[in-house]
Amino acid sequence: MRVDAQPNRRLPEFAAKSLFWLELKAAVSDHLAEEASNGRPSVGDERLRRKAGVILLWFAASYAALLFTTTLSGALLATLCLAFAASALGFGVFHDANHRTLFRRPKSNLLAARLCSILLGPSRHFWLHKHNGLHHRQPNVLGWDDDLETRGALRLSPADVWAPRFRHQEIKAPFYYALNTVEWLFWKDFRCLVSGRLNHLHPVELGNGARTELLVCKGLYFGLFVLPPFVVLPVWWAVAAFLLFHVVLSWALALIFQVAHLTPAMEFGGVRAGDDWALHQVRTTADFAVGSRIVTWFTGGLNHQIEHHLFPNVAHSHYPALRPIVRAVAERHGVHCHDMGGAFSAVRQHFILLKTLGAAT
Repeated sequence: MRVDAQPNRRLPEFAAKSLFWLELKAAVSDHLAEEASNGRPSVGDERLRRKAGVILLWFAASYAALLFTTTLSGALLATLCLAFAASALGFGVFHDANHRTLFRRPKSNLLAARLCSILLGPSRHFWLHKHNGLHHRQPNVLGWDDDLETRGALRLSPADVWAPRFRHQEIKAPFYYALNTVEWLFWKDFRCLVSGRLNHLHPVELGNGARTELLVCKGLYFGLFVLPPFVVLPVWWAVAAFLLFHVVLSWALALIFQVAHLTPAMEFGGVRAGDDWALHQVRTTADFAVGSRIVTWFTGGLNHQIEHHLFPNVAHSHYPALRPIVRAVAERHGVHCHDMGGAFSAVRQHFILLKTLGAAT
């Protein structure tokens, strides 16, 4: 685990394209061209559109079951199904649409992203800046990767200053993670809108059109997916369903995104001298549970995180086939690719990092 003593406040700079990256891009380009000739394009793959349809049906059926249930156990079971459907929708539809890989036409990806903003509640614009603009360019660089920003609740990078409140954070983290979507959907987006900042370092000013879109999507989300359970179900059933939904969704989102970058084997010290963008991605990213088709399907290929970070504008249906290509080229150039093993092993290693970073230094 490599670190710097102080957070990097300057925009990280990368070296010229490495031989590793040039060879890898050429090899992947050849592979994707062959796939496209066989009806599997790198963007707008029909397999992902069918998958998106299945997830939307799963989401709709789960929500309908929640609204029409007649028992508390039925409400909780429907809520559990809805939370997992919402997670899959976020991983496999919202995420892909914002990377412009779900459809070939940009307008179709935009409509899909807006639809998910209504179904799930997040601001598309703030997500694009946080995820595509900051995280994907400089993962694990404190001050530039917003995924390391917890507003003082957790210490996620050894480059961050230690404080006594971080003691035993591995015990407190599940509680904080459980609040993730409630804080995001009901507070953070509005705070960013009012303040014009994503965090204390990064301003994000939305134009009038983007502000209107955010407020309209939020209004539809509240009106269609937050209030109805409180209208048609007993209030305490609705409260239980609301809490269960957000706890499960929050844990799913937090853990899938955390384990791919925040484990002891990762680097946190900024961009190494002489590293280009691609080498930095490999040093700060890990795959996990790549042998599980279920995990790959559910996470939208995010368990193939190295492939995703190197080729974020390629449909995730191609990631399993890209993995051996990436490994072969990396081996030829002496570049190590991290693999966390299975899903439980990856989660365990994430909590080992939390414990290490929370210990007094």
